[in-house]
Amino acid sequence: MSNRRGDHGVRNSLRELRDSQNADQTLQNLLRALTLNLELRARYRVFEFEAAQDGHPETARLFRELREAEGEQIAELMAGLHTRLSQDLTPSEGIA
Repeated sequence: MSNRRGDHGVRNSLRELRDSQNADQTLQNLLRALTLNLELRARYRVFEFEAAQDGHPETARLFRELREAEGEQIAELMAGLHTRLSQDLTPSEGIA
């Protein structure tokens, strides 16, 4: 589970990667998707709290489940980003 400071650091790192001159469209899309999912997961936590405070436990549960699903998507996007960045570090085949 991440904390706010960790998510902020991740967002800064994602921004740096996105702003890099070497970021192609695929990398840009991965970074945008990851950023949006991180923001949405954080919002779901607030929505869950507010629904519980308003006396709507089923809606709070829905937001919790959505947040958990978002966490799974974030893990998949991170894996995809790792793979994509690893490709940049590996010399292309056929180039001497």
